[in-house]
Amino acid sequence: MIVFTEPEFVHLFDTYPATVRVIPLALKSLELYQIGMKYDRDLPAHRTPEKDTQEFLSLMNTKIELLKHAAIHCDDTTLIWIDFGIFKIMKTPKKVIAKLFQLTHLSFDKIVIPGCDTYLKHGCFPDRVNWRFCGGFFVMPRQHLATFYEHSKNVLSSFCDDPQYKLTWEVNVWYIIEMCTGRNNMVWYHAGHEDTIVLSIENVLNESVINE
Repeated sequence: MIVFTEPEFVHLFDTYPATVRVIPLALKSLELYQIGMKYDRDLPAHRTPEKDTQEFLSLMNTKIELLKHAAIHCDDTTLIWIDFGIFKIMKTPKKVIAKLFQLTHLSFDKIVIPGCDTYLKHGCFPDRVNWRFCGGFFVMPRQHLATFYEHSKNVLSSFCDDPQYKLTWEVNVWYIIEMCTGRNNMVWYHAGHEDTIVLSIENVLNESVINE
């Protein structure tokens, strides 16, 4: 497991087990964060102002870039993103941990991302978070990482530069990628912001796992 943190916070992880590799990385050094922080227009209208700040939205968009950095420090063919604080929403953490352990022994050839909405009836609008994807957990085969990163950078840049759009949540960016370029390489499954975000991946393993 790899955890990224600001250099001044590395010492806070001194008591973590050896299976956790803590890597110092300045948030401001990330390209996607820089794109978001250069944005100088209105933020989304339908947001929680105390939480959904420019800094937060920019941070959310760095998930794929952090996976790109993680790929430098490992040789795994499959990388998995999981939000650091995700276990706050889990009701059966032992079951979730067991499922995560199982996934580490599998190789995927499709990007797998859970979500709450099977489709978005009225399209994807940057002014609100669209829960086509949950955001806190996804599986990224190494073979698709570079392309997904470039798509994320291009879509985020367009959202920030084009006057009709605006800086938005990473799940909105992913929806545009799915609709425009990535559908053939992505597998979606229904989940909520609770245990099913991990456990329900079982429903699509036959579509996304390489039989070895």
